[in-house]
Amino acid sequence: MSRTRSLSPSSGPRRFVLDCLAITMLTRRNLLTLGALLPVFGRAEQSYRVYTEHPRLWLTPRRLKLLKRERERESIRWQQLGLLVPDRQAPELALLRALEFQVADRPEAGKLAVEWALGRTPQTTPDPAQLRLLAVVFDWCYPLLEAVDRARLAGRMARGIQAPAAGSGLASFSAAALAAIALADDWPGSEQALATAFEKKWPETYLPAFRQGRAIPTPAERVAFLELCHALRDNLHLDLWQQAPAFFRQFPLYLLLSYYPAPVTIASHPFRQTAAAPGSQPDPAMEGELARRTDLLTVAYETNSVETQFLQGWITHDLYRLRMPSAAPYEFLWMNPYQPGLSYHAVPLYLHDEIGGTLLARSSWDDDAAWVGYRDRKLELFADSERSGVEPSAKPAPVVFQQLAVAAASGEAAFAVRVIEGEDVFVVGLEPGNTYWVRSGQSGFVPLEAGKGGILRLRAELGSQTEFEIKTADPAPPPPPPTPQRKRKK
Repeated sequence: MSRTRSLSPSSGPRRFVLDCLAITMLTRRNLLTLGALLPVFGRAEQSYRVYTEHPRLWLTPRRLKLLKRERERESIRWQQLGLLVPDRQAPELALLRALEFQVADRPEAGKLAVEWALGRTPQTTPDPAQLRLLAVVFDWCYPLLEAVDRARLAGRMARGIQAPAAGSGLASFSAAALAAIALADDWPGSEQALATAFEKKWPETYLPAFRQGRAIPTPAERVAFLELCHALRDNLHLDLWQQAPAFFRQFPLYLLLSYYPAPVTIASHPFRQTAAAPGSQPDPAMEGELARRTDLLTVAYETNSVETQFLQGWITHDLYRLRMPSAAPYEFLWMNPYQPGLSYHAVPLYLHDEIGGTLLARSSWDDDAAWVGYRDRKLELFADSERSGVEPSAKPAPVVFQQLAVAAASGEAAFAVRVIEGEDVFVVGLEPGNTYWVRSGQSGFVPLEAGKGGILRLRAELGSQTEFEIKTADPAPPPPPPTPQRKRKK
């Protein structure tokens, strides 16, 4: 005889609620326990031992397959390389020969690259540029190296990695790391060198600048850093971009908006012009080449984000394809013409970097547009193909585009602007972190704190002229509290 338990009509729902509550409490307890353990699991040690096979530097199986397909199709970029092959004076000829060996399976080309590497003076310590090129040839032509030659090159590259100057500057730092990756099976110090570089040198010297939004100072260092990023992720699963996500999230847009609108033509080759540091006189051909290599490397590194797809839309113009002997190998190596891109005309025409304290803007995406940039606390205007500095003033003449206006103020200032299609007004040149009292239109004064770089972001009345007044102190301080009066004794 089975025993049954009588239940009241309300016991079923009540028991259901109690069971759900118990499950919820148990689940929360488990989640708290798991949350306590997550930091432990999240601190898994980064391994610096390289297990990948040669080639390790940039030529992943997927990329190598794409390049071989380009060769089979006789693409325009592969044809450009064919024109360079007979030129024995081509810059970085050893890299060109090594690339030809990998893509076209031509051992004779690889042997010429090896001859170059072995012909370097073995007793000297290679400089960063030589060390980088030695690493590429050693890695790409590894199957062609005899044991004795491999040992000779490994010893010389190891001296370059351990040289005192190997970590001074991003280009030197990158070259040393690339060489250490290439030498993983042929130099016992490879793992320790990489661990020292990315457990000490990187977080102490370079990472803080990225987290503070400071851009990589020179185009050459941008290229070197991005080449390093590819090699680290391909061989160590180490993604440096994830360590400064705010900087790299907007990095592709920063690249887009850091170009002057008007291109420049050097020896029948058109180049995009990157905004130069105030007061500098850069080589437009070299800067243009390095800027495009930067764009190509950035798009190849992060293919899925919307920001890099805008940049892909920018670099697909064949007019700006790199055709010079110094750059054609990199155009072939990094450009993926099959990768979809988005029209950069949909990109906002200005970028306010609140972390780094910079502002970049252009009036349109046409080549004859005007451009304004505020970097390193200096405002520059590019209009009618001319650069000019804009000095702060108490009565500034704002730079006005359809979407925004920019005024350089020297502390207290007053000005009026009319923005046709936007509301943003940026006041630059102030002291970062200081409080300013701002009045717009007919409203009263409001205290606002200047952000990084000394930038105040204000709002204008859409389509109407708006007057602004900025004070360094409260123009109407509160009256002092009344002085208490003592009562007279009667």
